[in-house]
Amino acid sequence: MTDNEILIPFAQGVTQQGDAFAQTLARTQAWIASLDTEAMRRDTLLFAGIGASYAVLASPVHALRAAGIRAFRSNGDDMPAGAPPLADWYIGVSQSGRSPEVVRMLQQQRHERRLAVVNQADSPLERIAAKPLWLGTLIDSGMSSVALMATSVSLGLLTDALIGRDTQADWQRLPEQLTALRPAADAVIARFAARLQDVGCIDLVGAGGSLSAAEQGALLLREGPKAAAMGMGTRHYLHGMTDAVGNTAHVVIGGEREVLLAKQMAAFKVPVLLITDTPQTIPGVETLTLPSLPPLQRLTLELLAMELLAIHLGAVLGRDIDAGIVERIDTKISGAGL
Repeated sequence: MTDNEILIPFAQGVTQQGDAFAQTLARTQAWIASLDTEAMRRDTLLFAGIGASYAVLASPVHALRAAGIRAFRSNGDDMPAGAPPLADWYIGVSQSGRSPEVVRMLQQQRHERRLAVVNQADSPLERIAAKPLWLGTLIDSGMSSVALMATSVSLGLLTDALIGRDTQADWQRLPEQLTALRPAADAVIARFAARLQDVGCIDLVGAGGSLSAAEQGALLLREGPKAAAMGMGTRHYLHGMTDAVGNTAHVVIGGEREVLLAKQMAAFKVPVLLITDTPQTIPGVETLTLPSLPPLQRLTLELLAMELLAIHLGAVLGRDIDAGIVERIDTKISGAGL
């Protein structure tokens, strides 16, 4: 936390996400207009992030690859000192702008090819990027319920611009869709969370376009209600991870293959939450039906569902989701240094 950061409770941040949309859209559109998107769509892109920022990169990278654009993500563990540039453009993502892994990765790239998405002004990441997108120092919670959603929106707009899709009107409708989804999501997720008091591990699984939600959901459950959780893609999960079913719960996010997986897990009488845009009625499965949207817009609704799950599970377990346990010793660059 820096001197100018003001932290609010996580649940309060979730209710205030829509307030930042208009500002985020305007800032992102101006930023994209300053970029050489023609060159970027021909070149190779490396998105750099750690923790929640790494998780939220999975879905944009998937969408870019689906459109034929060479895109990768890294959290820094696979980028040792002295590693050569692995892409033509590096895009660093960090709400605080002080994640050392992200700053070090961008420093491996020549200055004019360093881009960044960052919430905190005058942070190390913003200072080393040639063209940073500053989200406006949004007031946020410790687990970043406001700035992370804004980051997701910005990355979605960038992805659409690189692919060549005009979706501005659709993005502008998202605050209304988040508000409309909240009552139904609260009810479904509360019922699911009520069954998790004695669960050993919560597995969160997502199709390629929903991998960000699965990974971020696991992080939120571990950091907030301090529950054992893991997140991964569906295809990877199917290759052996499924066999630990027993003292488990399962959050499955996606389409046809994920519906089948939810049915398979429900047969073991374990708690299952299915999040999909295809209406389903499956015995033993709580189903949250999302409106049919393009993947990166649907992701914002999936992220809301993960945030609500963290809130409800914290209440069920009687744990303060805003209180940390393990001290973060070297996860942020301190002071003004790089």
